[in-house]
Order: sequence, then C-alpha cells, then structure tokens
Amino acid sequence: MRTASLKLATLLVSYATATLAQDLAVPPAWGSAASADPRAVREAYANGAAQALVVNIDNKGGLPDQSNGQALASMYSTLAMQDFLSGNKTWEKVVTSNLQTWIGQNDMYTNGTAGSKRTNSNGMQWALTLYYAYKAYGQQSFLELAQQAWDTTYADFITSDMVNDPQAALPPTRNSSWLNLKPEHCFNNGSIGGVFDLPDVSDSANILTQSVGPFAMLAGYLYEATQNETYKTTGLLNMACMNGGLMYNSQTSLIWGVVNPQQCNWDWPQSPAFQGWYILALSIWANITGDPDGSMTERLRQVVSATAVNTAWTEADGVLFDPNTGVRVSDNIWQDKAIFVRSLSEVLRRFPGSSDIATYIRAFVTIQYHGLINNARTGNNYTTSLTGPTPHAFNSSGNIVAMDVLNAAFDLLPPDNATVTPPLPSTSTSTSPSTYSATTRSAHPIGAILGGVIGGLALLGMMAGIALWYRRTQRRAESPRITFGKDENEGSDGTITPFLPYARRPYANDTPTSSSVTVQYVNTTESPKHRRMNAPPQPSPPVSDTLSGSSSTRSTQYPNTTPSDAAGHTASDILALVHGVVNNVLRDHGAVPPEYER
Repeated sequence: MRTASLKLATLLVSYATATLAQDLAVPPAWGSAASADPRAVREAYANGAAQALVVNIDNKGGLPDQSNGQALASMYSTLAMQDFLSGNKTWEKVVTSNLQTWIGQNDMYTNGTAGSKRTNSNGMQWALTLYYAYKAYGQQSFLELAQQAWDTTYADFITSDMVNDPQAALPPTRNSSWLNLKPEHCFNNGSIGGVFDLPDVSDSANILTQSVGPFAMLAGYLYEATQNETYKTTGLLNMACMNGGLMYNSQTSLIWGVVNPQQCNWDWPQSPAFQGWYILALSIWANITGDPDGSMTERLRQVVSATAVNTAWTEADGVLFDPNTGVRVSDNIWQDKAIFVRSLSEVLRRFPGSSDIATYIRAFVTIQYHGLINNARTGNNYTTSLTGPTPHAFNSSGNIVAMDVLNAAFDLLPPDNATVTPPLPSTSTSTSPSTYSATTRSAHPIGAILGGVIGGLALLGMMAGIALWYRRTQRRAESPRITFGKDENEGSDGTITPFLPYARRPYANDTPTSSSVTVQYVNTTESPKHRRMNAPPQPSPPVSDTLSGSSSTRSTQYPNTTPSDAAGHTASDILALVHGVVNNVLRDHGAVPPEYER
C-alpha cells in the first residue's frame, strides 16, 4: 500500500507521460506495422498453438505443467474465442467436456491450488470462460452457469444501501464495524458499484479491478444475451465506480489495480492487465449504451493510448514485456500483457469504424504479432516473452499468451481475406527505414515461394508432356485403335467410378489425446483398360498438414499398385499431382490455410 505523499509524487512524475499519451498517432519509434501475412497464415499459427495446448490437457481438465486456475480459464477462453472468431467448432468437444470436468472438480473461486483463498477475481474470470463457451457453441447450460456465478458474486457488489447504512445493508459475511474507523474513510458514494474481492474475509475492504472489470464485462454479456435490465443497471454502476475518482487516476489515464476504501489506500505498482479489464468493460458498455454523451468513448481512447506507451511494460518499439514490479500484482504476471491485447481486440470488434483508434490498435496488435512470431516461437511452441528468446520445449504458459495475440492478429483481417495485407496508414512524417523491419524478416517469403512453385510447374509440365508422348507411343505399338466399349468388368450401365484426387481434410480435434488425420484413396473395381486410363499418380511421401513443429500427424494409405497401373497417367492425373505438390509446398511455408470444420 502507498501513502498519500508517495502516491502524489508518483502522479506528478507520470503526469507528463500521460499527457503525451492521449494522442492516438502511431509513434514513429514503432516503425512499420505492416504485415505480409494474410489471415490464413495467422489462423494456421493460432490453430497450431491451440493444438499444442490441447494434446497436453489431462483427464482432469488441467495441464501437467499448469495448475493456476486463471491461466486455465484463459486457455479455455481463447480456445472458444478462436472458434467463435474463425466461424468453426474445432475445439467444441475439447472446451465443453474439459471445462465441465474442471468446474465439477474444483471451486472456480479458488485458483486451483490447495489452501488458496476464494476470490471474486477467480470466479468472474471462470464465469467469462463459461460465457465464451456459450457464445461459441450455443450450449444454454454454459450461459446458465455464468449467470449463477454472477449471482454469487453479486453478494459482494457494493450498493448505495451498503454505503448509506453499512451495518444494516452489508451481507452477513462482511463485518461492518471497521468501515467507519477513520474520519477520512473513502467508503462513500464513490464506492458504489465496486466489488469486494474476498467473499470469505469479513474484514477485507479491498476492491480489485480484476474483480470489478470482469463482473462488469459479464453483466454486459449477460444483458446482450437476455436483455435483463438488472444486468444493465448493475453494469453501469460498475462503470461509474471505475470511471470515478476512487478507481481512476485522471492524471495518468490509468485505473488503479487495488483500492481500499476504508484505509483510502491505492495499491501500486501497475499492470497492463488492470487496464485491459477496464478497457474490456468500457468497450462493452460504450457499445451497448451507444455512449450518448461520448464520455466512455473518450475515456476508452485515453486509457488505450496511455497503456500502449507506458514504459513500465512497453518497449520503445511498441513490444510488450512483463513489468518488473518487485511484488506480485496478479496471479500470472506473464499473462497480463495478453489480457491487454485481448481488450484491444474487443475494442476493434465493437468500434470498427473509429478510424484513429482502429489504426492505432491495428498497429499495436500487429507489432505484438511480429514479436511473437519472430522472437518467441519454435514450431507450435511459444515462450511468454514477446522479445524472446525462443523456447526449447513446450511450455503451456507461453502458448496461453500466444493464443490471445494470435487470435487478435487473425481477427484484424476479414474472413475472406486472401491477399497480402496493405500497409496500415502511417501518422509518421519520417522517411527513415522502419525500425522494426530493419531488424526482422518476414515470416513467409511469399515471392520466393511462388517463384519456386512456378519453376516447379514448368518442370512438371515438361515431364507431363514426355509421359503423354511415351504413353501414346506405347499404345500405337500395342493396338492401332482403342474401342471405348463396355468391358466385362464395367457396371451394368457402363459408368465408371471416377478417380478421387488427394484432398485435405479439415482440422478435427474431437479427441483431445489424438489429432491424427487419415486420408485414404478409394480403390474401385474396374477393367484393366479403365484402370490404365484412371490410375492415380504414384504417391508422394505424406506431407504434414500443419505448420512445422505441430504435434498433429497425418498418415496416408494407398492401394497396391503394379507397374502396369502406374504407366498410364492422364492429363487430369498430372494436374492433380501438380495441384497436390503446389499445395504441399505452400503448406510447408504456412501459406495455405487449414480447412476448418464448418
């Protein structure tokens, strides 16, 4: 806790930085925020990161290297949101079954570890996960569970009656005798709309942004789902508390993480996660209400810009890092930057037409994406640091962070995007080379890939011509004419079952412990003549359908072939082979998207 004088000194030091941060012009030091990666490539990265997590989920719904409840809630939230944003249900069974398992075996108000206190911040983050599962998969039971959790936390919601007469209105679990011990106590009208974080500690007055923010978010989501006015009334009171002087610091344009209204103390240091929860709630309620006086939208702009350039967690080039606080400010400080990125993604979905803030957020998210892909990735494994070094092995914490960044990155682009992303509008007048692009390289050299493919096509075309010439020469030697009459092995109507070319199946992860996909050619009964005409090309070695490093495997089965079967390739066979080779080359470089289940 900080004293009033130390608090004032901190405010004065940060005032100049906060004042400059109100501008939503992209800082020149961020360099270029353009990216050549289309949505398909970004989705492939996101899917790969998800697969690496999913195959490690144990039979209790947890992870072998991760027991923290808030981290697991984030994992399931990002899996569900990945499906929702991509329009798929790839992870439906993984999320719904394992989420039910974990919730059934654990009190979601604890962090999943023995002896931990029950907190509303834990409970509300799990409740948001339940809502995301409902949103992605439409299962009413998850909406009802989210509502039940919200009702439970409502007991610690601070009403006007509690403030006006604490002894009469406080819930039985909360002792009121300590609230008015100090003449300058802050448990007044500014506290209305707050949420006590510890439901079972009767003499704790702490109000956490990590409790109030998720509670306000969930109220907004539930109002959108049910149109129940209670959620709207409560959510707007939450916003009044966070927007007011008790929780919001107007000089830094940041919200406090912890407030004690009895002691009039504010906890420091800060975290990007606190701002993320605030931004999420702001964007939801500004969108729901239409923000008639523009106050929430203006506050949203202030907090976004102030948080993005705060040197406590943002490098000069715009890449987020973990703040060096010296004290524990959240359950998982490595996850705090991911919550901030998640909040920016929500703002873009709620306010896609706000040009300056949209441009600013797109630039910032793209920079995090560059940092993640270029500095923090090895195959489908990620580290928690966006500045590196790259990981040597799988670590769930890194992939949980990556999921928020990658989901936000592919959601920057429209679903039908199939071209190179144009550079984002630049607000800089500098003509110097990009700071970022000068030190990094494109993750996907599309020009080089296409050049190699074109050269390969030319070579394959030449080979196809030689094969066709040889086949015709051989046929002339065997027989001057070929009669396409009915053969004794043809069907009664003379039709022929066509050759089914190689086709990729969509990602299907119905079984968390196995993501292998089997592709099988169909062997039909046909005459020797038709077998020669329609024989498939000789199989190529199986090619992985995911980005390098994926734990997913593919096995391919082929029918038995004889030399005579392989001798008679048709032009369509050659084209099918070329098509497969081209797709395989592009797929190896991440340029061909996964074909999700619809």
